[in-house]
Amino acid sequence: METIIGLGSAGCNIADCFARYPQYKIYKLDAGIYGKNCYYLPELNTPEEYEAHIGDLTNVFGEISGDILFVVGGSGNVSGGALRALEQLRHCSINVLYIEPDIGLLSGDRKLQERMTYYVLQEYTRSGLFERLFLVSNPQLEKILGDVPIMGYNDKLNNLLVSTVHMINVYNNIEPVVSNFSDFKEQTRISTIGLSSLENEKKLFFSLDGMREMRYYYAINRDKLETDGTLMRKITENVKNEADIDVSYGVYATDYADDYVYCVANASMIQFRENEKKTLQINENTV
Repeated sequence: METIIGLGSAGCNIADCFARYPQYKIYKLDAGIYGKNCYYLPELNTPEEYEAHIGDLTNVFGEISGDILFVVGGSGNVSGGALRALEQLRHCSINVLYIEPDIGLLSGDRKLQERMTYYVLQEYTRSGLFERLFLVSNPQLEKILGDVPIMGYNDKLNNLLVSTVHMINVYNNIEPVVSNFSDFKEQTRISTIGLSSLENEKKLFFSLDGMREMRYYYAINRDKLETDGTLMRKITENVKNEADIDVSYGVYATDYADDYVYCVANASMIQFRENEKKTLQINENTV
């Protein structure tokens, strides 16, 4: 995922966080935005207007190829242009990062827009139009961080999210000391990421129902890898304790004083919200 594309305020702020790493090329689309690799959108009043306004993006997307991460939140009107923008990236391998706001604070049109974006992206992903959809909940990030002050609130959530995505990308591109990795199943395209520990204390960034796969990335101090005779047993016991889930892991040597564990969880089913499932009246086996 060397190319990051942010749509809307939430997407662009997260794209800016990725910009501190030299591995990524950043593109942004938002209302009133200017600059290199930016696509200016006027201030419009409805999602339908944004969908209609996004035209030919060749000047912005012309050089993009390969793997991309498209970042979008669902509650803003500008998210109405997401599918129009994604359509012009179909020559790429598209991964979508969806930021779920605190939906209890939404009302009216914003609530309807968020719900539509949330479910449509899942359906498109399950159909194979996107490689993977990563779901991330802002309230879940806040819960993991603990008490977060109002000043810098979004920055702290975004930094946790982006640093975790980045480290998973790093470990996907280097050789582990030991691993039992295998390819993810074709049908498990709905995902989230998170943190864990050697005690297997998982903190996922979204409460994913019906998990089918879990992959762990153990980033362990090099000296500990050379001297701790109990480490392999701890890791394998963690893996064996995951009932009814295909679990894989990789162990990586680091020079950090502390150890870190990152994880990716995958599911195949639509992630229905309990309070919306009856309203939508959708049979999840046929969506």
